[in-house]
Parts: sequence; structure tokens; C-alpha cells
Amino acid sequence: MRLFADTGNLEQLRELKEMGVISGVTTNPTIASREGQSLSKTLSAICELFPDKPVFGQVVETEKDKIIAQALKIGDIGQNIVVKIPATEDGIKAIAALKAKNRRVCATTVLTSAQALMAALAGADYVAPYVDKWDVSGYNGFQALEEIIAMFHAANLSSEVLAASIHRAQDVVEVAKRGCDILTIDYSLILSILRIPRPLVDGYVDNFLEDWHRAGCSV
Repeated sequence: MRLFADTGNLEQLRELKEMGVISGVTTNPTIASREGQSLSKTLSAICELFPDKPVFGQVVETEKDKIIAQALKIGDIGQNIVVKIPATEDGIKAIAALKAKNRRVCATTVLTSAQALMAALAGADYVAPYVDKWDVSGYNGFQALEEIIAMFHAANLSSEVLAASIHRAQDVVEVAKRGCDILTIDYSLILSILRIPRPLVDGYVDNFLEDWHRAGCSV
């Protein structure tokens, strides 16, 4: 499983790049709006920081023709751009049209397995189920994620499953256990994975250091 960072903040992304744990970057209109500049500037800066990794930017238009026009504009920002398009009726039509133009797209706001199937059949390179939001639709998020993964394999669909809307450290493990292709999580969750066990970790590290000095060891 590959890990993506769900943020548009360059300072956060520089730190995560130094950690060497992320394989891509996702944004959405809410995330991009926090950076106080145009979407094109935010995505351009991220593409410059990660020239060899996929960078996701999302449309805000809701009608097919306008979605396509905006998606083409976003896609022209960088060679590694993937355009996120909500999996609505107009969105699915736009995905099919954009794939005919050899554009890379991700179907987002996916809340049912059947919706995921429609997006994959339309040609989406990535399908992004909102795992923690499935309860709103009356489904168990992790069971539904398993269903999508199994369905794509059984139907020989090439779309990658990009799990989104995960907010707890242990849920990262649950997604990985199910064989998901990609998980995108925000900066704070990535750090919390290392910080939650930190008091115990620090205790072990302190003991190692104390024993080392007591024995008069050197490297």
C-alpha cells in the first residue's frame, strides 16, 4: 500500500518528504482554500516539490462541460497532475470524456460500492471511497472497502482504490490489511502515528542512553 498526504501546505509537505513515507499528494477545494492563493499556484508548488509523484487537484464545477473545461485547465498545471472529479452523473460523464483525451482522473466522494463500480467502468484511474463517511449511507466503511477491492479484482478493473477520510491511527492499519492500493491521510494523523506511543518509546530510549553511559561505551 502506498501512502499519500492529504494537504496543500508546503511546510508540512517538506517535512513529510524528508521522512520519506509519502508517494503522492491529494488536495480538495477545502484544503486548497486554506493556503490563501489560487489553486494553480498551490498545485504548481506541490508539483515542483514532488515532480515524480502524483499530485491531485479537484474541480469545483458541477455541470459536465464545465467540469471538463476546468479539469483540462487543472491538468495542464503539471505533468504529474491527477484531476479529482466527484462521482455524480455529470462527473461520470466528464470522467469518460477526459479519459478519451488521455487525462488522468480520480473519482472522489464515493460513498457506495455501486458508485465505485460506475466510476471504474467510466475509466477513472483512481476511485476514492470516503471510508469513515460510509456510515452516513448505512454501510460499514471497512467492509465496503473490502467489497470494492474484491470487486475490482474480480471484474479485472484497472482503477486503483484510494481510501480517504481516515482519522485514527489504527484505521491506517485496517486499510492496509485489506490490500488497498493507496491511503491518503492528513499531516496531523501521520505525525500522531509516531507521537501516540512516544512516552513509552522515550522511556526505552532514555534507558538505552543511561545504560550506554553507565558502561562507558562509545561508538
